[in-house]
Amino acid sequence: MRNHTSAFKFSRPALAVGFALLLGACGQAIADSPDGTQETTTPPTTTAPPTTTPDPVDSTTTTVALDDIPDVVLVPDLSGLTLAEARQLLADTGLEVFALPADVDSAAVVAQEPAPEAAVEEGSTVTVDVRIVPTCNPPDPMAPGIGEVIITVLYECGDDTMFPGAGLGVARIVPEAAGETIDRVEGTLRSLLAGPTHDERAAGFGSFFGAATADALNSVTLADGHVVADFNDAIIVNNAGTSTGSVFFNAELRRNVFQLADVDSVEFRVNGDCEAWSSLFESDGCWVISRADWEQELADWDELRNQ
Repeated sequence: MRNHTSAFKFSRPALAVGFALLLGACGQAIADSPDGTQETTTPPTTTAPPTTTPDPVDSTTTTVALDDIPDVVLVPDLSGLTLAEARQLLADTGLEVFALPADVDSAAVVAQEPAPEAAVEEGSTVTVDVRIVPTCNPPDPMAPGIGEVIITVLYECGDDTMFPGAGLGVARIVPEAAGETIDRVEGTLRSLLAGPTHDERAAGFGSFFGAATADALNSVTLADGHVVADFNDAIIVNNAGTSTGSVFFNAELRRNVFQLADVDSVEFRVNGDCEAWSSLFESDGCWVISRADWEQELADWDELRNQ
């Protein structure tokens, strides 16, 4: 029987060559030792060590000096302070103030933006809403000069009144009238239409009238105690046509005319048309208001106010 294993025998030389090739593939070399035996050596590596590439320089990078970095401060709580106190506290913190609706030192701070404890840059502006606390103590008038007289203009005190009153007086210096009631009526109406001064508003005097209506009066006539005051379109102001606004608006005009004892009745017109006046208040006809009418209105408002 033939032995099949003999077909798979390899000669020694062939095995040696195959083994050498195998070692070579694994990165090793075969060398003869002094005693004739063979040993393997690992050839030195020729691979260069990895190199690192430096990050590219960012040409947009800038250097900021510490002095250029703004300081950050916390906004203080201004509630309950007067505007003068709030201004000083903000100044001590390094902040500015902007007051609405008026920059009046005695006004009370009722709101602020940014809110308390907000972090802001030093030098920022804090906006505050203020409420003018009415004292209605008018500033002392200057003494009239030669050819001048003092007249009185009546305004409301404060802006939260539910019903008109007789008003509080502030002084105005006007050219001296020749003792004629008509001159004093015209001077009073022109002063009224210019509105309260800044100091008077700061004291709490309120009015519909101001710079926009300063030149609204066309003319004034007086005959047998009846006054006709004619206005131009500048007399038309916001809120005057509302139910509450119309009451206060007309009351301002009437109280200032009827403070003069020689006036028995008054009629207001727009560009000569008495019906144009009543149409401003969604009414019609020509309104003629007597002194008795005015006094009854005051009495009715006082009764309502005291209920």
